[in-house]
Amino acid sequence: PEVMTKATVQPLVRKAKVYKKRTHFKRYQSDQFKRVGESWRAPRGIDGKFRRKFRGTARHVNIGFGSDHKTKHLLPNGFLKFRVFNAAEVDVLMMNNRTHCVEIARTVALEKRREILQRCLELNIRCINAGVTRYDEEEGAAE
Repeated sequence: PEVMTKATVQPLVRKAKVYKKRTHFKRYQSDQFKRVGESWRAPRGIDGKFRRKFRGTARHVNIGFGSDHKTKHLLPNGFLKFRVFNAAEVDVLMMNNRTHCVEIARTVALEKRREILQRCLELNIRCINAGVTRYDEEEGAAE
């Protein structure tokens, strides 16, 4: 098998990602009743103390908790993820190799995966799952 080296492109200098709230917003009274799910719903009761934001109640979903636009969807390695299914889709990132990295879709088989990796090397684009091989491909090679 051919040994392919990874592209060593570094991301552009970006500001640090700030996490304003790490826990999820839970639906009011979801801890009291089984029939009330945990996923957030806006309170609509006419007399509800939670809707009226009385002291001592939980925090509401608010636009201020949103991520900074410049760091939203940013991976820990400093790149934004771009999923590809074939080698031609890698060419889209030709001019954006400092901001985006390639993620090969999990349905891509071994032959196309090698083509994608080769194209990433030519264009100096980082692939975040370059070393991943699927179980059935490993078995097929062993037989």
